[in-house]
Amino acid sequence: MVFLIVGVMGYDWYVMEIATLFFVMGLFSGISMRYDANTIVKHFIDGVKDIMSAALVVGLAGGIIIVLQEGKVIDTILHNLSQSMLGMGKVGTVEMMYVIQNIINVIIPSGSAKAALTMPIMAPFSDVIGISRQATVMAFQFGDGFTNLITPTSGVLIGVLGVARIPYDIWVKWIWKLIAVMIILGGILLIPTVTMSLEGF
Repeated sequence: MVFLIVGVMGYDWYVMEIATLFFVMGLFSGISMRYDANTIVKHFIDGVKDIMSAALVVGLAGGIIIVLQEGKVIDTILHNLSQSMLGMGKVGTVEMMYVIQNIINVIIPSGSAKAALTMPIMAPFSDVIGISRQATVMAFQFGDGFTNLITPTSGVLIGVLGVARIPYDIWVKWIWKLIAVMIILGGILLIPTVTMSLEGF
């Protein structure tokens, strides 16, 4: 754990470095138990079985995202959706931005990738119709957050469900009501950002 803290905070470790550290920790755990190489590999394979199906789903989802991005499909969808916001008024527009961000989040769970795709379109559009950029960012933040609990392309969600052995369809049936409440609440909380004079907006 000390190596992890020092690596992340002092040497900017990320996924690859952290994964390597845990792999090495697994090897040393086996050695400390005086297992031979074959026993360590057997235990490793037994552990991998729990998350292999989740890893395959995440890999396939990543491939779909690459196809959508490289084929400019996402750009076309965003352009058409932004055109649909014309003449909707300030409240309608910020709510439509929120809906768009929720939809895109189901396809692209990465917040940074989604920001790079959507904000260059949303920010200038908000300037044109008189919505503050802070309100646009709020729509992005809400849209980026709530649906993460049901996003099928999220490596974290699918990985955790795989380890816990909870089928995705069972998870969705259990969580969808809470997600619906949070999405509705997010839409309500966006209204004051364009109808009231708020600090920072």
